[in-house]
Amino acid sequence: MAAPSEQQATADALSGPGVGWIGLGEMGLPMAANLVAAGHAVAGLDRDPARVEVAAAAGVRPAGSLAELLAGAGVVVTMLRTGAQTEELILGPEGLAALAPGPLDVVMMSTMDPPSVERLAAECARRGLTVLDVPVSGGVRGAEAGTLSIMASGDPAALARVRPLLAPLGAHIHQLGDRAGASQAAKLANQVMMATAIAGTHEALALAADYGLEPEPVIGAVLDGTGASWPLAHWDWMRSLWEEYEPENALDILDKDLKAVIAAVRERGADLPVTEATFASLTALWDASRDAAAARRGER
Repeated sequence: MAAPSEQQATADALSGPGVGWIGLGEMGLPMAANLVAAGHAVAGLDRDPARVEVAAAAGVRPAGSLAELLAGAGVVVTMLRTGAQTEELILGPEGLAALAPGPLDVVMMSTMDPPSVERLAAECARRGLTVLDVPVSGGVRGAEAGTLSIMASGDPAALARVRPLLAPLGAHIHQLGDRAGASQAAKLANQVMMATAIAGTHEALALAADYGLEPEPVIGAVLDGTGASWPLAHWDWMRSLWEEYEPENALDILDKDLKAVIAAVRERGADLPVTEATFASLTALWDASRDAAAARRGER
């Protein structure tokens, strides 16, 4: 049972101003729907009208504009594809900072590079917005099931205010301090581990195949041993991402995130040789998948 203070915070969140959700893609839509299912009033905004329509069927109220979304929102959640989109949404001439009628908590759940988040949070603080750095891990399946791993950092009081909104989205909420950007560092570390596991699994199963073994029994044996990993446990799905490649799938997101990792590391003057080698290996594999998909569509 939740502590009395947590119960009160949840009650306040349910009875207070609504949630404005921006970004109703593969991750954002089921996450917003889970908030609705938990009893929160959610208004949604997305540049794709079809996504807004699907979200509306799940109980997310369509907002006709950013100003309309802000009119009834006590907190805004952003779940956009890129850091550039997020920065434009928040700091652009017609963005959150310009249109917010008063102080506002902004929960950024996209993956970005840590320095950009630090700069964005500092600029927002000067404009009366509190940015909370809250990326997630767990993929579309985790978003749909409400079992994401949530990494949260930023102003402690603001995190306490939004925690009841995070609970329906994830099985675990990990607080990583009061500095915006800290959670992004943890998320990028997650992506590095994920990528190296994918590359290692791909090579290991190729090795087993070279000895005449089918992948299924090898996967079963390794999952019971020390080589187990999330990509291995979901290998049929992972493999389908490049064997049946579709634009803007999870591979493209991981590709974007790895580029952010490498750029951030180089900016700090550090070195991640294994990550860079992994990225080169995966890029070759994924580029071939993209080319094959383009050929199937008659684009090449």
